[in-house]
Amino acid sequence: MKKIVIVAFDDFTDIDLFFMWDILGRNHIDWQVKILGNKSSLRSAHGLNIHVQGALSEANSADAVLFSSGKNGVPKAIENADFLSEFKLNPEKQYIGSICAGALILNALNLLPERRATTHPDARNALLASQLEPVGQPLVCHGRVATAGGCLSALYLVGWLIESLYDKEKRRETLLPVLPTGQQSVLESLIEFSIQQGRM
Repeated sequence: MKKIVIVAFDDFTDIDLFFMWDILGRNHIDWQVKILGNKSSLRSAHGLNIHVQGALSEANSADAVLFSSGKNGVPKAIENADFLSEFKLNPEKQYIGSICAGALILNALNLLPERRATTHPDARNALLASQLEPVGQPLVCHGRVATAGGCLSALYLVGWLIESLYDKEKRRETLLPVLPTGQQSVLESLIEFSIQQGRM
């Protein structure tokens, strides 16, 4: 069974965390998914309190690590030396991804050597200030590291991860339950295109 973790922090963006959590949490056979944090409970950007399921250090032994986002939460996390020092991630052995402003955490951890990433449009200037090239597409992959831009790009980030860990059929099976009725084939084509585009 694979181990997938989602890293969160205070002031995380609700939809980015919960959408990834919900998609991945529907499968209890192929992988285990946990939310990690640097304290026992975290407060979302919209005021929801959640209990985390493990310490940040558990990310170092996971098969895949996904970083959530937060307009205010990400800068605070990056400024917290105790937060960053918990991670000893290995992009040669682990799949590592971020959504929206989470790309700035990947950069702070030196996981974006090609200096290119995507993020939410509101965080574009922060990428530029970090001397990263903002790429105008929903998913950008460099080997085992991927960044996604925009809340609904969680479909592409999770899709990329599952396809990378398993195959396209497992990815389709995983995403199908959350696709709008009557539009599954349209969105399946878009998901496949976005993952292929991200890998180019």
